[in-house]
Amino acid sequence: MLEKLKKIFDKKFLIIFSILFVFLVLLRVINPSFIVAISNLSLDSYQKIFTYKVKDTPVIIADIDEKSLGKIGQFPWNRKVFGNLINKLNQSGAAVIAFDVFFSEADKQNPKQFIQANNIDQGSEVGRLILQIQSNDQFFINQIQSSNIVMPVLGITEKPVQSFNIEPKAKFIQRGQDAKQFLYKFPFGLTSLNTINNASSGLGNISIISDTDAIIRRAPLLINIEDQMIPSLAVETLRVYKKQKNVLVQSDESGIKQIKLRPFSIPTDFNSMHWIKFKESKASQKVSIIDILNDQVDRNIFKDKIVLVGASAQGLFDLVQTPTGTIIPGVEVHANIIENILQNEILTRNINSYIIEFVILILGITFAFNVAGKTKPQFSIFFYLSLIIVVFLIGVLFYSNNFLIDISYPIFAITMMFLTGLYLRYLQENLASQEFEKKQMLLKQEREIARQVQEKLFPEDNEDEDIIYAKNIPARDVSGDYYDYVKIDNEIYFTLADVSGKGIKAGILMANAASVFRSFAKLKKSVSEIAMYVNNQVADSSFQGMFITAIIGKINIETNEIEFINHGHEPMMVTDGSSFEYIESTLPPLGVLSMDDPSFFETTQTKYENKKIYIYTDGVTEGYLEDGSELGQQGFENIVKTHKEKSTKEVIALLVDLLTKHSDKLRDDITCMGITFK
Repeated sequence: MLEKLKKIFDKKFLIIFSILFVFLVLLRVINPSFIVAISNLSLDSYQKIFTYKVKDTPVIIADIDEKSLGKIGQFPWNRKVFGNLINKLNQSGAAVIAFDVFFSEADKQNPKQFIQANNIDQGSEVGRLILQIQSNDQFFINQIQSSNIVMPVLGITEKPVQSFNIEPKAKFIQRGQDAKQFLYKFPFGLTSLNTINNASSGLGNISIISDTDAIIRRAPLLINIEDQMIPSLAVETLRVYKKQKNVLVQSDESGIKQIKLRPFSIPTDFNSMHWIKFKESKASQKVSIIDILNDQVDRNIFKDKIVLVGASAQGLFDLVQTPTGTIIPGVEVHANIIENILQNEILTRNINSYIIEFVILILGITFAFNVAGKTKPQFSIFFYLSLIIVVFLIGVLFYSNNFLIDISYPIFAITMMFLTGLYLRYLQENLASQEFEKKQMLLKQEREIARQVQEKLFPEDNEDEDIIYAKNIPARDVSGDYYDYVKIDNEIYFTLADVSGKGIKAGILMANAASVFRSFAKLKKSVSEIAMYVNNQVADSSFQGMFITAIIGKINIETNEIEFINHGHEPMMVTDGSSFEYIESTLPPLGVLSMDDPSFFETTQTKYENKKIYIYTDGVTEGYLEDGSELGQQGFENIVKTHKEKSTKEVIALLVDLLTKHSDKLRDDITCMGITFK
């Protein structure tokens, strides 16, 4: 029967594998946003783990920082400030200057704007004198014309208030398909005044496309604005830097392949996106504009360098988050792209990346499923972890060669397939365990019979429960604890015991001891003799050194006298409800060694009035409360103090309820006996 079920299960195993396999592969093909987020985990981790450092950068950032704002004043500054900046950089030998700042309105401090703002008559003598002053815009344009300047353009979706004529400076040579159809497209553009753009050497796009989590991982090297193909600020800056006119764009039916700009060949993805390899930020790369204007920096640092003008001041809100976990100014993103291209540290992610990822995915999930389903769990975990490490090392190996491979989704899929395989393996093993369960049911029935037999050993009728009362709650089917009391005339013989160990063996040993106790109590033997006979019986019939801790004694209900022996058991509590006395063990546990002399079993004899005695096993004081803590001896005392007016039966009932109401499975057997002296 089991073999037939196993064959049916194997077929279902294959069907489930096929369904899950197709689902995981299709999920990667469809690539919804949450899968993209999973993929980004590894693509970001590479840059966090392997920090990219640049010792000597050809790019310097002229920084609009907090210091410059504090010295020059509120932004935007007048054009004369930027004109002076260009002049200083030219004098320092800067090769090209690229702006990450727009100049889309006329300077408000130009003569015409000043006259209009102050209602001055242009025909008056003051008006004519003011108009003779060179405008800040003209001064700025003059500096641009005498330099290699690249101005920015930004793709936008809504028409701006003022229209601008956007004409790229670069000449594009296309090979293959029309590249514009693959580019990110914007219907409108925002840029500087036409007079400023016309005076510049280049026009570059500064649009940065962040992912849904607002992290900048890549940027377009080409973009379509108003049906014009515009190079990125980085590409345009390099074109001017290398004194080139043309940019070659290669594409095919799948999209953009690469951009060539002598002497650079720049691979991109299908949409001309460049995956940025972010370096560790260097404070020395940023120079405060106010320090440049005040000649407080070494001019040689700008010689033959690319200078990017941008803002790091927080108040200008041009900060972006990178995969490395750092936040940098937007201008530094363009600097990273330029450095990537100049140093040939270009991260490649193209069709080959996806092919490799699918190979890893298919092989990984197939291997993981088979390992989980056919290997022992302790070994399958090892194989799973080894597989994850191999996939990680593959990703690292490719990244070390600037080839981006997503390993997050393959690891996610491998984990899903592995867990599914483990679960199916669990179901399969359940088939094999069915026969074992049947055997266990038979054993359980046998244990139930043993439990019922053991229950017969406990006293049933107790007419003297106001004098002596006891309760046993077994932790398992068969208890290792035992109590008994036998009334003979005006005396009550009693015992409470705990066998070392649990289960049926403990129950059998306890049954032997119980029969001896009851037999000799009915014969009115002395406490010492009863203890000797029980001890010897335990010593003769114990298994593998098992023993019994016990308190054996008798009470005279007329005289309130008590005689007892504590054989290695918990201390006996004597209390009047407020104060407590504990009588410790005086002899070793029963069954340790056979003895033939009753005098060895020396008893304690005393008399009590208005006292209560509690005898209990360690399952009481070591029992768990609802909060997970142990009751302890102090906890037991608190119960007795709180309910000192109640009978021992009522106190024991409260105690049992406290230790059992929070859990179906007890830590140990609970057994407690109470004796009341009037």
